[in-house]
Amino acid sequence: MSVDSQPVTQRLAIVFLALVLCLTGCSAIPTVGPVGTITAAPQDGSLDITLPYSPRGPSENATPEEIVDGFIAAGRGVQEDYQVAREYLGPKLSAAWSPEGRVLIYRAEPKTVQTPKDENVQIQVEVVGSINEVGIRSDTAAGTTETIDAHLTRNNSGQWRISEIPDGILVPEGSVSTLFRSHNLYFYNSTYRYWVPDVRWFVKRQGVTANIIKTMLAGPAPYLEGAVVSAFPEGTTLPSNSVPISSGEATVDLSADILQDATDERLLQMKRQLEQNLSSLNTVYSVEMTTGQSPVSIEVADTPDPVVKSPSVGITQIALLNNELTYYRGAQPVAIPDIPSIRSWKPKDPAISYDMKTMAFLSGDKDKLLVTAPDQDVRVVSQGQSMTAPSFDPMNWLWHADSSDDGQYSVHALPPGGGSANSVTLSAEWLGDRDVKELRISRDGARALIVAEQAGQSQVLLSGITRSSDGVPRELVAPYEVRTSGPVDAAKWVDETTFVVMAADDDAPVSAEIITLGSSPQETAPLQGMRGISAGTGDQDIFAETDKAIYSRVGNSWVEGTPGIRDPAFPG
Repeated sequence: MSVDSQPVTQRLAIVFLALVLCLTGCSAIPTVGPVGTITAAPQDGSLDITLPYSPRGPSENATPEEIVDGFIAAGRGVQEDYQVAREYLGPKLSAAWSPEGRVLIYRAEPKTVQTPKDENVQIQVEVVGSINEVGIRSDTAAGTTETIDAHLTRNNSGQWRISEIPDGILVPEGSVSTLFRSHNLYFYNSTYRYWVPDVRWFVKRQGVTANIIKTMLAGPAPYLEGAVVSAFPEGTTLPSNSVPISSGEATVDLSADILQDATDERLLQMKRQLEQNLSSLNTVYSVEMTTGQSPVSIEVADTPDPVVKSPSVGITQIALLNNELTYYRGAQPVAIPDIPSIRSWKPKDPAISYDMKTMAFLSGDKDKLLVTAPDQDVRVVSQGQSMTAPSFDPMNWLWHADSSDDGQYSVHALPPGGGSANSVTLSAEWLGDRDVKELRISRDGARALIVAEQAGQSQVLLSGITRSSDGVPRELVAPYEVRTSGPVDAAKWVDETTFVVMAADDDAPVSAEIITLGSSPQETAPLQGMRGISAGTGDQDIFAETDKAIYSRVGNSWVEGTPGIRDPAFPG
């Protein structure tokens, strides 16, 4: 609901409350630290509009070091386009400075160091991560530090002001969720069948709805370039730089480029993409697409199929019992009718397609990839060294990675029903000397989740998958690295932005880590001897394997299931 649609009495109450908060806090609000938040529904659809700080401007005759300290603190006051922070800058820099050009997230309070020259001050900071100008967050390794140089000059009144400093602000780790909100931008996968999320971070302030649309129009994050599709032609802009909302309807006025050679089907895809990108805002219930302030007419004869967001993988897993394939459902094995025996292959790491018709597995030495199905023979479809567990994508391509004689890993995809003769080896030069431990394709088919090891250090990587016009996989895009709290050797998708990771240990308690892009990680309860993990739909649909049994997650505890089951895996 927008402000205009609220009852007058309710609107007056909100205004009165805001005035009371401001007036009663003016004499006691600290220069740093939380004051509190209010949630409003402004004209442009911003949500959780936050007034977390009331920073102070520069003190009379402040030293260069005090000016820099004050500027750092004032950077958390987003009101009026960081008006107070700009008071610490000289006139020329104040006009040019871009506060959200780069946000540095720090753990301990920054240290300002006076250099021998009064006009130069260094800021030394332990960096946890950063958010760039388009809202992409990158976390850094523990112990990372940066030094920022600030140059100051005296103004006409003899007061020190900052005349040179890089764009951006510094934000303490604990304040990120107060000042910023993670938001999923959405693009189509190559078939326009699935939504693919692209997690970004936006400052909680008026104008966030327009910022979301502008950022979406600018295109996906680098690791998704070529892997996802936008319905909007390149160069489409938001001329008015705002998105007004009335009675829950957002009006998105776009440049006239969208009408050039656009079919009704394409226009409908544009409208759907706008709706999907704004659907999580609590003030937006519908979207009207306009150009030149005139509504865009869309005429489609047939109702199109829905675009799927975060598809479910059901409740049935494929697993091994006495070296034979079995379904695993409700903590019980369920026989697969007419499935051939695979015992002689000493099978490992089974996988099953989304349509539940094709099963794949590795041989005991992990040098052969095999497939089978009810009423079908077992056949070898690929051979290699140190093969990763197979993974199906939603188009029924079968994926794995393996090592060559020189130790270099390659990623391969086999078409439905195909084998080594028509296998595709994807371009991924960035893999370099990394050893691939796990490769899992997302349920939208547009991303690969990779666990790799390089120079003895484990890495969790997200890479976009580019495809040809007929859906053939071509390339793994240079990845986005996801930081974990410790070593990792296994990872599984949980939903569109969540996966669970772990490091196996047969002899010690193991805690898995549930990572959701845009949120704080969650640690599971430890389980003695955890050596494998599988994940269905949601963080309560996680199963852990020990040499004793399969355990299901209930709350944050583990419940023991039927013994004898090995290597369970959900479709995918």
